[in-house]
Amino acid sequence: MVVESDVVETIKLKPDAGLVKSLGTHHTFESAMADLVDNCLDAEATRISIRLLTQDDRLVQVEVVDNGKGMDAEAADKAMTLGHQRAYGDNDLGHFGMGLKAASFSHSDVLTVWSSKNGAISVGRRIRRTDFSRDFSCERLSREAAAAAQIKRAMQVNLQWGTTIVWSALRSTYRGANVDEARTWMTQTELKVRSHLGVTFHRLITRKLLEIDIVVDELGYADDAIGTPVKAIDPFCYANSGRPGYPKTIVATAGRQEVALQCHIWPGKTDIPGFRIKGKSGDKFQGFYIYRNDRLLQVGGWSEVANESVQRQLGRVVIDDALAIGTFLTMNPEKAGLRFEPRFRDALGSAKAADGTTFDQFLADVEDTYKTANKRVMRRHPVIAPTRGFAPAVRKQIEAELGLNKSEALDIRWTRLAEGQFFDIDFGNRTLLLNQRYRYLFAPSGGSLNDAPVTKALMFLLTHHIFEGTNLGPKDKDNIALWRAILGAAVEAEEEMRGE
Repeated sequence: MVVESDVVETIKLKPDAGLVKSLGTHHTFESAMADLVDNCLDAEATRISIRLLTQDDRLVQVEVVDNGKGMDAEAADKAMTLGHQRAYGDNDLGHFGMGLKAASFSHSDVLTVWSSKNGAISVGRRIRRTDFSRDFSCERLSREAAAAAQIKRAMQVNLQWGTTIVWSALRSTYRGANVDEARTWMTQTELKVRSHLGVTFHRLITRKLLEIDIVVDELGYADDAIGTPVKAIDPFCYANSGRPGYPKTIVATAGRQEVALQCHIWPGKTDIPGFRIKGKSGDKFQGFYIYRNDRLLQVGGWSEVANESVQRQLGRVVIDDALAIGTFLTMNPEKAGLRFEPRFRDALGSAKAADGTTFDQFLADVEDTYKTANKRVMRRHPVIAPTRGFAPAVRKQIEAELGLNKSEALDIRWTRLAEGQFFDIDFGNRTLLLNQRYRYLFAPSGGSLNDAPVTKALMFLLTHHIFEGTNLGPKDKDNIALWRAILGAAVEAEEEMRGE
């Protein structure tokens, strides 16, 4: 045991700059973007432009431009200081003083910040990761360069005040030689960023307190590009609850502190954006949704207080209590999920709603709702497998809903048919033929192998049982004639209505 008389001296230990190398190691590209957006919001920005700039189809630079209040020279120096914790307000999203640096160095080696504040001289700062990890050095950039960045910002977000964050010398980019792979990487990266920001900031976007747009363009031409807005993805956007009496609020109590858990049950057999998030099926997003100042910190997951299962995929729980963070819940620097402290887990065991519903009963209700909604699925019979010509997402959903008889396969393709004939049946080759003449009506932006997914899905549902027999019977032939007549008239009417 150490007593006070044992202390002979107090020394101050400075952090080793080498810790920079470990900054942001848990950040994905999209979570790093969200962290930068947090900084913009703390600066009172209402519009943010994210610019993913390419050369030869490879991502080479990232810019995040906002119309916030900006920084003067002193504030810019503090923003570039590792671990500097300003006086955070109750509504601020910043927390650790690490976000800008950790997010940036997770995916780039050079961070540049340009900022302009009303009544102050525009400033520029640059940190090179190698230098920063050696001695925390930061470069101050010229007033002339900062003024030029201010003019550029005014064109991008219609306001000269604000901040521009630039990543260069990127480590996260496609580095192979395959151009198609590079373009696919860029497309997928944009979609990940778009969906992550859409769900993370969905409350602010829906209430029109925040506009985010994304530009993907060549580095030399992006100044004149117009961004595409990020749309809100609400993980609680169902029209009707999956179970009467829900959502309901269950209250967990520990000592004098209470935390409200708003428990939701989605309707069964749902597959819409909001239930499906980030391109992944809804069963991946059961669990807790934790908000802080309308920013979503955790997107699903039971955080070790319950087990994930297929039967619980309809259950989602909202915790929207800033006071719970730091006491019952601990946030990590990346703001990507929280740790549930033992006292909160214990409190859940005795948590109840006003009607006496416990957390365990909520989980049981979730499972029962899922089982009830899926009883009828057992009566469905497997169908012929849609293959060539059907979009992968359509094939996947048909398999999920109906099941496939994979010993048989059905193709669909466009070909030349007589005018006025929309489709034909090639029974011997198990192929559904659509008339090339009318392709432009259903794929106006140009044909591809998996185009017109709605039209093809409807045709599959109409005709799949025709191909599942061993031969065309009299009833099959009569149905084919009927469908040809009606669909032929319909497609000609469609063409006429469009004035073609």
